[in-house]
Amino acid sequence: MAEHRVVSRRGFLRAAGRGAVGGLAAAGVGSCTGSDGASTGDVPLVTDRPIVTRWSSGIVQVEAPVRELPVAYVSMLHRQVFVDPEFRDRASWLLRAHISVSTWHWRIPLHGDPIGTPIAPGDEDREFEELSIREWDPSMSPHMDDIRIRRGRAVNRRIALDCSELSGVRTVAPGAQASSGSRPLEAWLSGGPYTVLVSDDSGTDTVREDFQILGTALRFGRRSCTEGGEAVQVVGWAVRPASSEG
Repeated sequence: MAEHRVVSRRGFLRAAGRGAVGGLAAAGVGSCTGSDGASTGDVPLVTDRPIVTRWSSGIVQVEAPVRELPVAYVSMLHRQVFVDPEFRDRASWLLRAHISVSTWHWRIPLHGDPIGTPIAPGDEDREFEELSIREWDPSMSPHMDDIRIRRGRAVNRRIALDCSELSGVRTVAPGAQASSGSRPLEAWLSGGPYTVLVSDDSGTDTVREDFQILGTALRFGRRSCTEGGEAVQVVGWAVRPASSEG
């Protein structure tokens, strides 16, 4: 089984492991919103200069700033669901969750579970402790298949890595001493464009986004991005395709 980045609840230990390997989830994804549905019109890029960081060995994360914190967050690592009481009913519907009246644990289907399959009480993989969204820290590193629910409508967005620089690289060349002021190795990514469905950050409706693999890219050691490219996977937040829910 693939090993993912591990974080503690309050210490936020950021130790990267090997990420999960999966298929492309880039184009033609469906909406998890309510009656308002999703906009399929052309819209600007998520950002002209996407923030790309190393998530684990062979995997990079595409990040885009958001204007508002989520109203619910599901941590797969800690089996906890953080939720704003005002959006509790909506979150349980989007998560297809059953909330136990005796334990108040949320029984949430995992990615790949057939729709409608009952979850037995005591299923440790699918039972989540409920906590207030105030106890969730936005600096917590996402784990593969984490879920967040944000206010807004689902819209198609394009993410393009046009020789985008990898942020936060601090590895020096072999034999070099960090204390000598050696220049860190640098990396640039080319890939996409990826078309994903995400929240538009508006106050209308709510959208479920999953932390998942968006596609692949090439990582280069030179700014020209023309030779010596190494294949890497790209992960980020997006609405999961409806076909992959069953």
